[in-house]
Amino acid sequence: MVNCAQCSAPAAIEDLDEQPPQAWCLGCATALVRAGDPVVNYRPFEDRDEYARVLAGGSTAVLPFG
Repeated sequence: MVNCAQCSAPAAIEDLDEQPPQAWCLGCATALVRAGDPVVNYRPFEDRDEYARVLAGGSTAVLPFG
């Protein structure tokens, strides 16, 4: 299991725009959305993608399709 880069909780997503890629838990990733700095180029660590719902509901960022 991968841990969040910020708080050491289990990571939900991997931010692919960072080099090296950073892992974020759902709480820290949600805080980024609320702060206006959403992660839009990411890979979820699990089959279900809870972060996509947070991003769609709390951000003005455009989600990539495909």
